[in-house]
Amino acid sequence: MTTKPRAVVITGAAGDLGCALCDSFLADGIFVYAADRVVISPRPGLKAVALDVTDRRAMSALAKRAGKECRLEAWINGAGVFVACPVLEAGIEDWERIIAVNLTGTFHGCAAALPVLAEAGGGRIVNVGSISGQVGGAGVHPAYGASKAGVHALTKTYALEGARFGVLCNAVAPGLIAGGMVREFSDNQKDKMARAAPLRRLGTMAEVTRVIRFLADPANTYMTGVILSVNGGAYMP
Repeated sequence: MTTKPRAVVITGAAGDLGCALCDSFLADGIFVYAADRVVISPRPGLKAVALDVTDRRAMSALAKRAGKECRLEAWINGAGVFVACPVLEAGIEDWERIIAVNLTGTFHGCAAALPVLAEAGGGRIVNVGSISGQVGGAGVHPAYGASKAGVHALTKTYALEGARFGVLCNAVAPGLIAGGMVREFSDNQKDKMARAAPLRRLGTMAEVTRVIRFLADPANTYMTGVILSVNGGAYMP
């Protein structure tokens, strides 16, 4: 009997964090379904999937496909949008887009992944939250922190539901990470925020990737419902 290859689904795969995750899983021989609205170049071990996370049917179809073709072990909800702006200038259109992608898109991912992973005997769901979902933020559209706080709560709900199926659901809550979304801030703003963390620097994509890899790995057997901070000590409740 042919053994199905191990696989992971990554949404937001064209972003900086998504690319780092794809490279990390591929290096370990794990097949990657790289999902994003942006066109991704296919390569050995990676299947590029054109997908909008706000499309629930498309998300469900991807989960079923991955479960049929491979031994799906993990689903990572990494798609997200970020808008830097004064809070008093925050508009409704950006609010609706941020909530739709960051929160509703993560909901669609969790809802699609859970039954497929459960049918396979278990697996891992990892959501990408943010320190903004824990403390809010200045100079950021208020929908961003609200959406990420929702992701954190959603994570706990799916951890509770997934436990009886052997599906562990956790989230990372990164602080300010070099690359990606921080490009919307000025150098002075980035320096000020970096100095505010006890480690006094920005994080790296590699540092966040390593934490996600642990949460997504079968070796993680007793951690679920956790919002794991990766922020240089910037948030210590």
